[in-house]
Amino acid sequence: MSEQEAVRYMGTSDPITEKEAYACRKYIKKHRASLIQLGGVLLDLPALLRPFHLDCDNCRLVHRETCCEGGQPYAMENGQADLLDREAAAIARQFWKQREQQSLASEGIWDKYFGYGTIRMEHGNCLFYKEMNGRYGCSIHAYAEKAGVEVVPLKPFSCQLYPLELINTGELVLLTALTEETAAFSRWGTDYLEQFYCASLERRQAARHLDGEHFAPSGYKAAYRWNLPLLHAILGPDAEKALDLLHRQEHQQLAVLDRR
Repeated sequence: MSEQEAVRYMGTSDPITEKEAYACRKYIKKHRASLIQLGGVLLDLPALLRPFHLDCDNCRLVHRETCCEGGQPYAMENGQADLLDREAAAIARQFWKQREQQSLASEGIWDKYFGYGTIRMEHGNCLFYKEMNGRYGCSIHAYAEKAGVEVVPLKPFSCQLYPLELINTGELVLLTALTEETAAFSRWGTDYLEQFYCASLERRQAARHLDGEHFAPSGYKAAYRWNLPLLHAILGPDAEKALDLLHRQEHQQLAVLDRR
């Protein structure tokens, strides 16, 4: 197995490119002194503390689109795809219109071209992106909350990962978040940084034309805080230690800002 083949995005069967794999290895080498190893995971504390505001309810108002509307970002691994395949009919019964349920029964949920693990689109959107109680959102997520089941195993991994990034290097797993530097190898690329307010507090502060309640600057918080259930699932028994490290680093960072 080549070095490039050993590096892969976690939670998806889609491959990482050779250029991205090289950038990832280079990043780890450059920042190795600041990466904290817990078990088999490298914690990228500075990136995980970068501020984000996942103001999903207002994203459609501000940007005229949301992440879900262009379709699923990355394919699912088979184990997770199996679970969603089993639960799809129950999700549809809860939130889909009769016509949509009939389409599910006849066509299934998978894309005919890309195959198993890639959710097909409907009208240019992810099949599970629906209007529910007057608002648009993920019917998988809504179903999990209503049924009292865990979101993490059911919802496509890449759909719930942002703004975090999880990459298996073949030796260790890098847990980081989207930044100007990690964009070179992250599955999220540069679009969020350049086009969307969620990833840039600086851009939001300069956008004086926006309603104060839309991506409110006060709502930005460290990247890791948006994904606590997922972090617990990823880190397992090391989760509490990792979160303690992040909390302490975050408090130190805030204390420095307060003194300025």
